[in-house]
Amino acid sequence: MTPALSNAGALFSIGSAILYTVGLNPQRLSYASDARFPAHPVQGGIAYQITGAGQERLTIEAVTFPHVVGGLDALALLKGYHRAQSIVPYVRLRGNYLGESGGMVAIETLDYDEERLHPFDGVGRQIDVSLGLLLLPAESYLGQTGRIADLGGLL
Repeated sequence: MTPALSNAGALFSIGSAILYTVGLNPQRLSYASDARFPAHPVQGGIAYQITGAGQERLTIEAVTFPHVVGGLDALALLKGYHRAQSIVPYVRLRGNYLGESGGMVAIETLDYDEERLHPFDGVGRQIDVSLGLLLLPAESYLGQTGRIADLGGLL
């Protein structure tokens, strides 16, 4: 007999922190980027110069009910990466052990709210997490020795 709540259905891996269907469960994924086009006035009007792409950002919103499904271990790992300003691999996982490598990321923002604190341990019964990831180009981290935290989510 298969248990109703098992750690199956991994959806994202951020370093060693794995966001599961049961556990720290991703609810929403947002992507934002920009490109730079400075304008220069010329006699014939305005000329635009293409100067390249700007920053790429991902926002992941997740929720967990720690007394029922856990998830605080992944939150602790994310908090540690954020405080240490570590560069970690980001992988978006799929079914049948497939995944899409998103590259290396830094956790730019981490917000979480605990609601309805449990009277016995003081931990919120529901924890909402918002995670802002900055996608890094290879030249920004390859020269920084010791900044890449681990490849734990990939192994």
